[in-house]
Amino acid sequence: MGILYTIFGWLLGLLSQPIVSRIEKYYKRGDVKTAIFSELKNLLVRLAGTCMKIEAHLGTKDKESLRWLKAIYEEYRVECPQNILDAMDKLLQVPDDQFKKAVQYLQAGENDGMGLRRFSLSFTDSILESLSVFDPKFQSDILEIRTQVGFLNELVEDAMFYFRLTFDPDAIKINSEPIRNNMNNCYRQVGDGCRRLVEKIQKVLKA
Repeated sequence: MGILYTIFGWLLGLLSQPIVSRIEKYYKRGDVKTAIFSELKNLLVRLAGTCMKIEAHLGTKDKESLRWLKAIYEEYRVECPQNILDAMDKLLQVPDDQFKKAVQYLQAGENDGMGLRRFSLSFTDSILESLSVFDPKFQSDILEIRTQVGFLNELVEDAMFYFRLTFDPDAIKINSEPIRNNMNNCYRQVGDGCRRLVEKIQKVLKA
């Protein structure tokens, strides 16, 4: 009978391991989600900043986009210096004609390019296996965001390809207009993609 109890206890121990592991994952879920949200917020702020940088470069920035950026900084980036927010407020208060002149002044020259950097979700990428402890909707949202980041990075690479061509005297001499048009079109696509991804991340953070 003693052997029976021993075997039974050993069997229960084996069976309980997946349960214990699941419980541990459940209690760690809150910490993991907090870390994912923190990374998403950082990405969101960077995406919004990139969008505004592109609009300034192309001369398409307006007060509506500036209000959009300011609201994001106020909501997600508490460490944003107050003087930056104050400067945004002052710009929003100037007459529209002066605002447009400022935008035109800051617009890049027709052959000027701008450097862009790839986006990443390094922490989220490192814990993909742990996403299984979350509900299917959350898993789907995170994977969709990762996919959109991948698409954005492809556009960034395309933009940088044309940007590098602007430093090639032979290429820019022969194909100046096509290179400039393709480069600016890539910038627009990156900017549009940044806005869409910001909106997606906001929905996930507020869900």
